[in-house]
Amino acid sequence: MSDLDPMSLTRHPEDRREGVRVDDRVLLEYWQVTDLGHSTDTFRHFAQIPLSVSPETGEALQLDPLVVQWMSKIEWTLAAILRTLEHQSPRPSAARLMDVNVSGDGVRFLPERPLTEGELIDLRMVLPPFIVVEARGEVMQIRPEPECLDPSHTVVVQFTDISEEDREKIIRYVVQRQAELQRRQQRSVR
Repeated sequence: MSDLDPMSLTRHPEDRREGVRVDDRVLLEYWQVTDLGHSTDTFRHFAQIPLSVSPETGEALQLDPLVVQWMSKIEWTLAAILRTLEHQSPRPSAARLMDVNVSGDGVRFLPERPLTEGELIDLRMVLPPFIVVEARGEVMQIRPEPECLDPSHTVVVQFTDISEEDREKIIRYVVQRQAELQRRQQRSVR
């Protein structure tokens, strides 16, 4: 009858964009989640709190210069502590160039170490030209890779914790990349 996915008919139009995928080569690093209560962007929220405007009234706050000075010292100290912790953190997988299939919903790639279905991982991708995206995802599926000589497996990871801003970055990138690939294909046919 029809090749349409029944789920796509029930989704809102803006939700369908998340499922648009593209194959590409990107910088990717990932590591196993060890603290389930920690969100991938927890620490970034501190820097995003606007202190110049009152949340109750929307009016400009008049902060004592001494308070502002101490707040900037605290912010600098926290940033230094976070940088130190990040360098001490054991990362089993450094960022490397990988072939991936990516969408706003998740990513598929061939990991350098075995992952298990249901495992939670944090990942950081650098999409060309230099779009950094961070997310947490769950390994939903493991597929044997027939083209590899060793017993490699491709993993399918669904994003479970990703900021809307990062999801939008991925979606914009995928749409632009697909258009670019389509233009190349049309030029080669001519």
